[in-house]
Amino acid sequence: MPMPSSASAYEPSRLEITLDVSHAEFTSALEGLLGRMDVDALKDLATQSPQAARATLSSFVGPLDFTLFQKLDHGGLLTAFTGKRVRATTYVFGNALIAIEMTKHDARVGLYVPLRLFVQEIGERRVLVTYDLPSTTMAQFASADIDAVARTLDAKVQRLLEETVKRAHAAPLKGEAS
Repeated sequence: MPMPSSASAYEPSRLEITLDVSHAEFTSALEGLLGRMDVDALKDLATQSPQAARATLSSFVGPLDFTLFQKLDHGGLLTAFTGKRVRATTYVFGNALIAIEMTKHDARVGLYVPLRLFVQEIGERRVLVTYDLPSTTMAQFASADIDAVARTLDAKVQRLLEETVKRAHAAPLKGEAS
């Protein structure tokens, strides 16, 4: 028996930014700006008061209000299976407190938060950074409340990238591992 389902189309805007910085410098600078999520701590959140849960979640964010949930090394996989050295990394990052401001209006937003950012080396000291603009991804929910929060995420991601580039360029040049 087929499961009842529906499909809808939406059009997010994908941003692709080419930067003159090495993959190692960019990713090191980015990771330095992201807090780290303690997944085990999430298990107890439902039993905490809202204030205690907020404090717990706040403790995981970095200086620009984002937390790293997961880092996936696609380059390692491609290198292993193609024999060609590839540097490509997906970052799953966000802020659970910001996500709650959207998911409380429509829980389906949880499909799109945390956010994703893909960093690919495209040449010597050149990376391509790719991500979907949060406001265009969340627009499918047709909620003014969600849209307002998503627009703030657009600006926060932009600020994160600007600060990452600034720090990457300020970092002393180091030899990269082959």
